[in-house]
Amino acid sequence: MNKNTLNLLNKLSILVVEDDELARIAIKQAISSYCKNYYEAPDGLIGLEKFKKEQVDIVVTDIHMPGINGFDMIEEIRRLKPKQIFIVMTSYDTDENLINSIKGGVFSFLRKPLEIEELQTSLLIAQGRLKSNIEKISEVVEIDYQNEYIYLNGKLIFLSFNNHKIFWLLCYNLGNLVSYDMIENYVYDCESINKSTLHNAILRIKHQLPSVSIENIQSQGYILKTNL
Repeated sequence: MNKNTLNLLNKLSILVVEDDELARIAIKQAISSYCKNYYEAPDGLIGLEKFKKEQVDIVVTDIHMPGINGFDMIEEIRRLKPKQIFIVMTSYDTDENLINSIKGGVFSFLRKPLEIEELQTSLLIAQGRLKSNIEKISEVVEIDYQNEYIYLNGKLIFLSFNNHKIFWLLCYNLGNLVSYDMIENYVYDCESINKSTLHNAILRIKHQLPSVSIENIQSQGYILKTNL
């Protein structure tokens, strides 16, 4: 594919989850130099952990892998980020895999042996599905989903590392309950945290973004609501 066309991927952060080392090498050689960020993992469990640590636009994953398979990883990721975009690769060409991919919200289904140009094309098309617009969630706060930027009165605001992850987990689930378990899983690497610690983190977010509406649902978690 033409390099000028592939340069259109330069705003994307891509995670490739594939247990075949030779396949990972081939994919990395084909797309990593054109992406904003390129991450990879040899199985679903490491892929899930890497997803929680990094800001990822598109996940490219195999299905049959050791640890947890691709579908289980997709399910876990979608619990945290419901609109995450996935491209699935598999050598198991069955209707069941295709149906499971569709049910899992997968954007594209690629059969192995993988044609690199087909993957490149899928990435370019998937890029158009990204929520790249800036969305207003209050009169003075705007958020940029693709870059995870937060603006207060047009000025870029930076939160602490954990508070940033908490806030964006709420944003990706805007209007829906984010449970304490989800926050512990995504932000604190499954470590149990004191509810007062989390409450203080929410208060600090509200202090920096005074007009945002974050509601505590007792004994369950938090909901970020559009306050317009």
